[in-house]
Amino acid sequence: MNNAVSLAHSAQSLKKAIPLMVKYRIPVTPINYAIWYCYIEGSNPSLNAELDQVIEQNKTCTQDKAKEIFDKHLTNDDLIFFQKKTEKFNKTVEQIQHDIDVTLNHSKSFTTSLVDSQNELSTLTNANSYDEILSCVERLTDESIIMQDSAREFQTKLAIAYNEIKDLKRTLNIPNEVADTDSLTGFYSRAKFDKDIKKFCHEYSEKVNEHSQAVLIMFDIDHFKRFNDDFGYQKGDEVLKLVAKKVKENTTKAENVYRYGGGEFCITAYFDSINDILTFSDCIRLAIAKLAIRKKHDVTATRAISASFGLAILRPFTNSLVLVERADRALHIAKTHGRNRIEIAPDI
Repeated sequence: MNNAVSLAHSAQSLKKAIPLMVKYRIPVTPINYAIWYCYIEGSNPSLNAELDQVIEQNKTCTQDKAKEIFDKHLTNDDLIFFQKKTEKFNKTVEQIQHDIDVTLNHSKSFTTSLVDSQNELSTLTNANSYDEILSCVERLTDESIIMQDSAREFQTKLAIAYNEIKDLKRTLNIPNEVADTDSLTGFYSRAKFDKDIKKFCHEYSEKVNEHSQAVLIMFDIDHFKRFNDDFGYQKGDEVLKLVAKKVKENTTKAENVYRYGGGEFCITAYFDSINDILTFSDCIRLAIAKLAIRKKHDVTATRAISASFGLAILRPFTNSLVLVERADRALHIAKTHGRNRIEIAPDI
């Protein structure tokens, strides 16, 4: 089972690498996988030392820096470790198929022995044919033992293969979970929003409840780009984290929150009334409006943070693209009318 051991070892290394990538907001890319896989393996001390230094200084590793580390310490061969993992996985499946064939052959052999013995016994009419009967029973006993041993061995191999494949599946599912999450804010990603909004519209149309209001809330941090332009590099990230913290404090598991892109966010949820939607949205708006950010080397230079909101009430059988367009239009109106306010999209 050398392949199985290697497969399990690779899966274990990957499972250790992925949580670190999530912790340090490392994008899910082949280069990053190769770097962090080698980091966990410990096969390249110079890579580990440089990566540790980068993480200590920046708390993350940018794509440009990752490419620089990759080019310096690794080769393109390191990018194919997932391919090798897949090959090992396929070999495990092939081994299972082989074991099944072997077990089936043993089973067929045993069945043949049973039929032959039955036929032989039926011809032994002489009461003095004890030797022949004993020989037949002995042969069946030997075949039975072989069959039992084969079955036990096959059962053991199946159990090992099952655990290997289950672990590998769990490991390879983690990147999907990572891809569904925005690493900076912890909210769902844009890619997940694009999938979920269709489901949101469809489910509401299938289960219309006149006592429930479904809504898409879009809000955008006002003048988001200026934080980086005026306050220096990565100030935008700091603003996003502050806003995300306030949004989390004012939402529950009942609402799905997504980072739509840049400083823009989306929320999908159900409420009992439009008034409840407005109250919920205004709580978030007011919480964000209490935030401010300071310049790193000038504590007197501060800037308030605010956000504009656009709301679109979902109607039965509304296309998801139409719903997003309506919410975006309402958000645009909120910005045009002075920002730091809420607008509701009119029904079409």
